[in-house]
Amino acid sequence: MKEYINIQNVGPLKDIEIEDIKPLTILIGESGSGKSTLMKIIVLMRYIYKMLNIRWYLKNSGVNRSPFKLTIKDLISDDLITYLNNKDAHICYKVIINGHKYVVEYNNGDLITNGASNIPNEDLLFMKESWIAESRSIIPMWKAKSAANKKAELGFYFHETLTDFERATENMRDISLDFIGMDFHVEGQNGKRKYYLIPQDHSYGPIELKHASSGMQTVTPLATLVHFFARDYSFKEAGRRSILGYLYEQDRLSSYRPEMEILDLCKHIHIHIEEPELSLFPDAQCSLIDFIVKEAFEKRKSDRELGVMMATHSPYIVNYLNLLMRRNGNDKTEDISVNPDIVEVYDVVEGHAVPLKTIDGPPLIDTRILADPISRIYSEYNRY
Repeated sequence: MKEYINIQNVGPLKDIEIEDIKPLTILIGESGSGKSTLMKIIVLMRYIYKMLNIRWYLKNSGVNRSPFKLTIKDLISDDLITYLNNKDAHICYKVIINGHKYVVEYNNGDLITNGASNIPNEDLLFMKESWIAESRSIIPMWKAKSAANKKAELGFYFHETLTDFERATENMRDISLDFIGMDFHVEGQNGKRKYYLIPQDHSYGPIELKHASSGMQTVTPLATLVHFFARDYSFKEAGRRSILGYLYEQDRLSSYRPEMEILDLCKHIHIHIEEPELSLFPDAQCSLIDFIVKEAFEKRKSDRELGVMMATHSPYIVNYLNLLMRRNGNDKTEDISVNPDIVEVYDVVEGHAVPLKTIDGPPLIDTRILADPISRIYSEYNRY
């Protein structure tokens, strides 16, 4: 699966073109440059393409009436509405699989999907799109307080994160978070769950997650979700919710004659993370990247492919990727490494996405843009 995206005149994004979205993609840039907007557009187009795949799976299985109406107004979150109301806004998303190209476009308020029509079974994908919001640190407190106010809400992206976290901890009891020296433990069921962190060195007793440090509160849901999607996410259950449940409710099971079982489709999970470094000490940021890379690309279940996209301001994360790429193929170390072929870093600046990985010579990410502020401070310091 190869993905392409072009975005024109969507908020701060003037002309973005990414020829091949890599499995590990990092977005950097100044505050307000459009990193999160770019990531939200990508997850939106991926979601639309996911729905088209389900539609064509059903059509190929004899169910001609689709359960999904792909109306763009029903799909975009409130923060994107203003940007996409611009008559000059245009988005083109392409997927190439088995040499065949499928295109979804947004233009002048219309969603155009005829470029992704008639997808044969061999090209179909079973996809899951996950968003891990920067507001994830309040999940423990939200779970403790939200029962008192059933109507409270904190926006689409927080609740997407919360829903996935609730599903992840539904049958989960323990996860080892070695990179922060903790074990994450879940007790109870449904709305009565409690979350604990237990020091691995037993230097003190368990603490409820809602009482932990801000860094631990923000990294625990992130790590839990990455672990869940890499190892425990059930495509069987997802298929039951998205397809079989609809067929049963609409009494259309009799017309469902699949030529291919849905679990036999190629499975892809895309995880989109806002500010992975929130409240973390630099060493912990690097250890978190180790954890994400190991879970997503080494320990993942063999029935799925994972992609991770992150929007960050951290110079430590981007510089650390150079070390991970440098280790790749080195038999002298057993440390975590990453194949440079799956990595790209973009600087989102002045409405464009500028790739920072070198094309010629050994793979290297140009991190000077993140080091320049420190150099300027040092130069100014030396003036006095």
